Amino acid sequence: MKRNVLILSLALASLLFSAGVAPAAPREDINISLNQVIETLNPFSSRTIICWQLFTNTYETLFFVNDKGELEPRLGVSWEAAEDNRTYTVKLREGVKFHNGAELTAEDVAWSLEYALKTGPYTQRRASIPGFESARAVDKYTVEIKSATVNAPFFSNINLWGYIVCKEEALAAEKAGTFGVEWVPCGTGPYVITSYKPDAEIKLEAFPDYYRGEARIKKINCQILMDNNTIRVAFEAGDLDFIVVPTASYAELKESGACNTYLSPTNHTSFFQVNSHNKDALADKRVRQAISYAMNREAMCIAAYDGIAQPAYSLFNPDSVPGGMTVAELEAAGIPSYQYNPEKAKALLAEAGYPNGVDIGVINTINGSYWEKMSTVLQSNLADIGVTAKVELADSAACRAKRFARDFNLSTTGTNFAPDVTFCLLYYRRITPEMFAAGDVTDLTLDTSEFEDLINAANAELDPAKRKALYVELIRLLQDGMYTIPTFHKTIPYAYHKDLVCEEINTNYYYVYNFYWAK
Repeated sequence: MKRNVLILSLALASLLFSAGVAPAAPREDINISLNQVIETLNPFSSRTIICWQLFTNTYETLFFVNDKGELEPRLGVSWEAAEDNRTYTVKLREGVKFHNGAELTAEDVAWSLEYALKTGPYTQRRASIPGFESARAVDKYTVEIKSATVNAPFFSNINLWGYIVCKEEALAAEKAGTFGVEWVPCGTGPYVITSYKPDAEIKLEAFPDYYRGEARIKKINCQILMDNNTIRVAFEAGDLDFIVVPTASYAELKESGACNTYLSPTNHTSFFQVNSHNKDALADKRVRQAISYAMNREAMCIAAYDGIAQPAYSLFNPDSVPGGMTVAELEAAGIPSYQYNPEKAKALLAEAGYPNGVDIGVINTINGSYWEKMSTVLQSNLADIGVTAKVELADSAACRAKRFARDFNLSTTGTNFAPDVTFCLLYYRRITPEMFAAGDVTDLTLDTSEFEDLINAANAELDPAKRKALYVELIRLLQDGMYTIPTFHKTIPYAYHKDLVCEEINTNYYYVYNFYWAK
């Protein structure tokens, strides 16, 4: 049967060509949506996942960290760790071109890492790569990178967050005041940006000199759409080819068979950050614990994420974050999992001095997507135990600014925890009053070192079993403090055109370079 179909297909193709009609060439463009404003094009100053999704097309690190935690060559082709377990020597790929045509050298690599992690004005990525000491060019194609201490996830962190840019181009843009607000051709990725309207539309074109070969998709048109109904309508009308599906629409789109769908696992957790600095009820950990017990996470997964998320009883998804613990593992270790228990929540409130409930202020909520629903469910859960809170909507940048200024009570946010549980140092670094006054802040701005000390101890431990034991103690401390109240580990529902082939969608991001049209 297959042979007959093949003969028929060849005969049809022959007739078309003999008649002067060639089969239509596959499309070379793609229309996608991004559901938040792209705040910056500067990879050193970004804190948002949506910006990093865009950056996967334009910037690169030394190696790509795949879903197995393995390092795949990119700008680097090989690496070697010294016996001191602090020094890493990387051999670079020769002939790599930046978007301005200049060749990548070790000087660019060393400068990018030093500037992002030590000498430059941007501090956003430094907590993601703790312990960075130095980077230097050994020769034109060799760079040496040092950690200040023995740090087990250090090199993985470098390859997750350490984007490499052209030193000369970036410094010129910095001097001109355009770095981040305009497209600067300083990356090495498969695409360049040709139009940047951060709250409306971003256009990209394939970089013809990309060292892995020019992308098969030649043009990417990104529409910034924050309304879920608008996204779905545009997709079904054929105006969009690839979308992150509004969760309420995923089951229906999948069952329709009219498009391809994929439900991607992640190492992302959504949560509420709690401000403990106002000397109010939230400064008492028993109140924070009560809020966690009051939260019906299973109901929240249904109401806020349409049943395609996993309830988060601790901060880290045990299925995708090394060091994460299941509910059974938490209970075996004597660590509370905060499963829904309104009566226990009321008892903790009474113990804290609030037997008749308390007003905890405002829940600052990122507008759009699932955040508002998440906050509304919590608001309802809190009302059941006598706690009142008001929900206020703002964009992600405004919510983040309030957290950094300690001008909030509760605030929605979330992140991808990679490469392991110690990534939470992003929030749990010790921030002294002097550091805070100088502008070095985190979401929580805690002034205790107990979390940081334990994270540093885990990073310094090279024995996997001993490091796992330290992870357990870190989670015990996090669960007790409850400064961060986890809600759910989300999945990402994708839908895309029937003729679009998506070869690579990993745990957190998709890569248009590995997309192409079948016809």
